Amino acid sequence: MEVQALPHKPPIDYRSNVDTSRPFRSVKEAVAVFGDRILTGEIYSPKPFTFSKQGTSPTFSPSPQIFRDRDDPPLEETLKKLEAELEETKTELKLLKERESETEVALASLNAELHKNMSKMAKAEAAAAAKAAVTRVESSPTLAQILSVAEKEVFLYGEGRKKEKKKKPIIPLVGDLFRWKKGSSASLQNSIYSSPNVHWN
Repeated sequence: MEVQALPHKPPIDYRSNVDTSRPFRSVKEAVAVFGDRILTGEIYSPKPFTFSKQGTSPTFSPSPQIFRDRDDPPLEETLKKLEAELEETKTELKLLKERESETEVALASLNAELHKNMSKMAKAEAAAAAKAAVTRVESSPTLAQILSVAEKEVFLYGEGRKKEKKKKPIIPLVGDLFRWKKGSSASLQNSIYSSPNVHWN
């Protein structure tokens, strides 16, 4: 039995084509160019498949086993490359996990050292604050010293110095109020209550 080979047909191109022709001057011109193709569905729908009527006898294609035998060397090479890449990735992953654990240990030790140093600093600051408080207490006068100074002042200056308050006379204030009611402009300029910045014309 003889195997017939199918005639070689170019593959059908289902991709869309871009029209790079110049733009149209009018709608009529566009319809004249594209109208027939759009109406028949030539642009958007693929052409229907038709069987060739050359021979009616069945044709046999080569078995899949034959193709498998032909493609095995490149397939095996690709498979070996993928396995090697997988092993390489696994070793990298192991190295990264080891580095991560080492980093965690180093971070924990640094954290412990940081807490230790912070506690030392807190103790040193507390000691410095206590020392400053002691020196402040030693240098400040005590209540007994303050009272003895007050007694000395009483003894030296007498039984208490009285502060003299300046007394304002009441009569000029009342006099100014009466002049204000009369409307005297002279009293406004001489009044105690008038501002030195006010100018009367």
